[in-house]
Amino acid sequence: MQLRVLSGDDVRRAVSMAEAIEAVGRAFASLTAGRAVSPLRTALDTALDTALDTALDTALDTVRGTTLVMPAALRWAGTGANGEVAVEAGLGVKVVSVFAGNRALGLPTIHALVLMVDPATGVPRAVLDGTWLTALRTGAASGVATRHLARRDARVLTVFGAGVQARSQIEAVRCVRSVEEVRVVDRDGESAARLVGELGDVRAVAVPDPRDALAGADIVVTATTSPTPVFRGRDVEPGTHVNAIGAYTPETREVDGDLVLRSTVVVDDRGSALAEAGDLLIPLADGVIDTGHIRAELGDLVLGRHPGRTRPDEITFFKSVGNAVQDVAVAQLAVARAEQEGWGVLAEL
Repeated sequence: MQLRVLSGDDVRRAVSMAEAIEAVGRAFASLTAGRAVSPLRTALDTALDTALDTALDTALDTVRGTTLVMPAALRWAGTGANGEVAVEAGLGVKVVSVFAGNRALGLPTIHALVLMVDPATGVPRAVLDGTWLTALRTGAASGVATRHLARRDARVLTVFGAGVQARSQIEAVRCVRSVEEVRVVDRDGESAARLVGELGDVRAVAVPDPRDALAGADIVVTATTSPTPVFRGRDVEPGTHVNAIGAYTPETREVDGDLVLRSTVVVDDRGSALAEAGDLLIPLADGVIDTGHIRAELGDLVLGRHPGRTRPDEITFFKSVGNAVQDVAVAQLAVARAEQEGWGVLAEL
């Protein structure tokens, strides 16, 4: 059996952000329309058992993290070159580890692999470096949400976080809105300055104070590992659109209940959000909102079932915990391009 192995660089050249946004939009439309299967991901927490030696438990605090197993199968219809209806299918599984302590070690917080399987035969088809793919598809989801929810005249983008995810978020938002200014907020001033220095084709500035960063912002992105809110919801101005993508467990959140209450809330997948999104589960538990406050899934917007933004002064909030349909859709595109161009390494198994 031959298995194509694609590096992160292979994935980068195979799929642009604009292409990923279109693929992820189709994937969420398929999920909402019932043309995809995506079980709730399995989370393996590497925290040590409390019965183990306390000293050892403390010594290993910095290497603790979570490994997630995320399978999905989906199919979507499109129009072929001759106008005929073409149905495509994807099947795969991603294994992704999130270790917040890696930052202190000079390592990426996220590492991942994606295995793609032939949906007709079950034969393994390709394995891809999933670290960049994860950033790409996460950014793409925010691109889809921003396209439908941000004001069309949005020009000022504020990003909380300065890591890989922040970079892909900026790229995605700039694919769908004409951003003129990017503000970066990060607890590590050097990281913020480094990201600002990379944004040479747009006005960019590091802003230490969250309140200053929110003043006049049209679009806000939270892409951090913070377990607690990174700004006060009351400081978000009317008409702002917020993408929250960092928190992915019931106990953690990047935004407070005040912002959620003031916002029109859209999620990537309702089931996943109600199982994993602390940004929503905590205000739900506190009685700040009820489940009816979640107005739509991202797929509803793509399918035209929900209008998205309806007023210029409306605060819109997209909460993403991530879904394997994103990974499979983008990986399917990358593998098809790589097979066409002969990219990657063919391994004999």
